[in-house]
Amino acid sequence: MKKTDQLLKGSSIGMLTNQSAYGWKGDYHFRSIQKEYGLKKLFLPEHGLFAELQDQVSGSELRYDLGETQILNLYGDSEESLIPNEDAFQDLDTLLIDIRDVGARYYTFLTSALYAMQAADRYVRAGKGNIKVVVVDSPNPAGRKIEGSPLEKKFASFVGVEGTLHRHGLSTAGLLEYYKDTFSLDLKFHRIKLYSKKTESFLWVPPSPNIPAQTTCYVYAGLCLLEGTNLSEGRGTTRPFEIFGAPFIDDLNRSLLEKLEEKQKGIFRLRPLKFIPTFHKYAGQVCGGYQILLDRPEKFHSLLFGLHFVKTIRDAYPEQFEFLKGPYEFRSDLPAIQLLVGDEFLLEYLDGKRKYSEIKDYLEETERKWKKETRSYR
Repeated sequence: MKKTDQLLKGSSIGMLTNQSAYGWKGDYHFRSIQKEYGLKKLFLPEHGLFAELQDQVSGSELRYDLGETQILNLYGDSEESLIPNEDAFQDLDTLLIDIRDVGARYYTFLTSALYAMQAADRYVRAGKGNIKVVVVDSPNPAGRKIEGSPLEKKFASFVGVEGTLHRHGLSTAGLLEYYKDTFSLDLKFHRIKLYSKKTESFLWVPPSPNIPAQTTCYVYAGLCLLEGTNLSEGRGTTRPFEIFGAPFIDDLNRSLLEKLEEKQKGIFRLRPLKFIPTFHKYAGQVCGGYQILLDRPEKFHSLLFGLHFVKTIRDAYPEQFEFLKGPYEFRSDLPAIQLLVGDEFLLEYLDGKRKYSEIKDYLEETERKWKKETRSYR
């Protein structure tokens, strides 16, 4: 705690956080920081302070009583709302980031953190003041496993920072420090820990409504691709991203099941089932589909499975399957599947122009390069 006191005592703090930062001193971290050091401003990411809101729902109407602490919502009704303006850093000298990632680039919390850091950088470069960034480091719940390829610039969006892999394998502070260096941000950067194995344990708290369990993080990098299709990713069930399907899928079709399971044999299984989402896609309708069960989660490649699943279902149901069109996370010029996949080579696989063996070899190479590039941030 000595380092924490040195960095935060007497500071004017703006904090980006939500309920996922919990356990230090037996409370939500924003409350403990408020009591220990004072808290001028609270920056809120998608889903609200307590994960009350579903995906892509504005938090503009949320109200909290935090005394004299000012609340700034970073997920409103427009793309502009995602980025704090320079005035947000007036009277601040510290940006404290304390939030849990789930290990995938689609997940918006660390994109919000990057946007806040970039805004702080502009504030500093404009000569308006000095801002130091203090990141409370926390383990990556998806582990150190790496999956995917660098996001191509033309696909960059709120659900994908340019150059980042689908599953990055870094801790919160590791990825943000990588961003700080990659985007040449003129900010002093510090990592701290508010807990240790000897004192207070890291507790699993669902960071948002549809990441209910740590196991969700193991499959999210691949199954999030379903958001770009008319397949249900399981929102409206108790196990989103682990249960998925659609009304037109015949879960009793044994040959289809064998095709879906033929890659990564012995690493996962699919349990055929029927489910009725209570909200989101196909709310109130009976869907055929599957629950994914991981026999060897440390060996499971979620992205390869997600790509294979989407292509196999597309081939099996060409008349019913669709890629969704329309706005997705504030971009309307490209379909959601392109923003999520973020790589022309992988998109060619979904279009039948590449073989599975080709994308497998391709991903092995991009993952090897990422591991080497980010070694110092691990």
